[in-house]
Amino acid sequence: MAIAPAAPCPERQAAAARLGAERRRLFLITTLVSLAALLVPYLTGAWETLYFNLAATFWPLPVRVAIFLVGMHLALAVVMLPLGYYGGYVLPRAYGLGRQSRPAWALDWLKATLLTALLGSAIGGLFLWIVSTTGSNWWWVFGLCVSVIGLLLVFVTPYVLVPLFFKMRPLANSETVERIHALVNRAGAPVRDVCSLDFSRRTAEANAAVIGMGRSRRVVIADTLLAEFTPGEVDAVVAHELGHHVHRDVQRLLLGNAVLIWVGLFVASVALDGVLPILSLPSLRYVPGYPVLLFVVEVYFLVLSPLLHWWSRRLESGADRFALRLTRDPAGFAGAMQRLGCQNLVELCPPRWSEVLLATHPALGRRIQLAESWSA
Repeated sequence: MAIAPAAPCPERQAAAARLGAERRRLFLITTLVSLAALLVPYLTGAWETLYFNLAATFWPLPVRVAIFLVGMHLALAVVMLPLGYYGGYVLPRAYGLGRQSRPAWALDWLKATLLTALLGSAIGGLFLWIVSTTGSNWWWVFGLCVSVIGLLLVFVTPYVLVPLFFKMRPLANSETVERIHALVNRAGAPVRDVCSLDFSRRTAEANAAVIGMGRSRRVVIADTLLAEFTPGEVDAVVAHELGHHVHRDVQRLLLGNAVLIWVGLFVASVALDGVLPILSLPSLRYVPGYPVLLFVVEVYFLVLSPLLHWWSRRLESGADRFALRLTRDPAGFAGAMQRLGCQNLVELCPPRWSEVLLATHPALGRRIQLAESWSA
């Protein structure tokens, strides 16, 4: 059955404005609670009490450190659970976006929490081991390790991370597959496969992506997007994602994050003697003080987030222009943006301060205007 072109949806945009305001408030509250959850237990001695109780056991030091780090991450996850439940389950269902049952959402939360706790604890343990064994070289050794981990995570995403939450299958519609491969060939960005993701079990929202690097690269399209978007609109969304890979935006974002991490680590190594007394830390190796270091890292990236978001919006604008050149269908691109706004409840014109400080993508209204001006 043919899908009608996207049309303005004022009722959905009114709902998107309300949802956007809710999510901005939730972001502010979540940030404050996250920072407090790291710092307050240290100020009250709770983190030290936990670690010293572990230190009194017969377990060897690496085991005690691992238990402390995993326990810390799990405790933080439990503290953040009410806000995560509200933002991930209550709010989407209230606006007709969420389709998961409560047990299914809880299972996803549990998987994400365990994955985050294990990965975060591994990085934390690596950091403590490096500062204990490499002396003044700790900052660049740890920076190198984190950069390598970032690359590995991008590569293994299609094999490990995505299958944990979605069923990824080769796309069955041969006509769509041929059309996507034609786009891929014109873009000069070879992919291993074109797959669908079962978004519809979780959400009414639509999306697409090109995930992985090198031989693991795949085009993945949500089944909600395939069901609701016209072929021209599907092509526009996929072409945008291909633009990121042609422009090597994944590598550029990894490099940008690596630079910020390395700069932060270098500044920390230089200012270490003056900063540790302010943080009430005897040394970087002080295990109960590790949550305070996470607090500092979170503040560091929070302060820099407007700069990171500005750069992200520039990369997204470049991918939009690439999609318009590749598809030569500005009407399809504008329709895709309009439909994304209606289906995903994304504001066409969010408050300017919100776009500047919080948005990783240009406002949908600006992206539609770009397509209209391209057509003209």
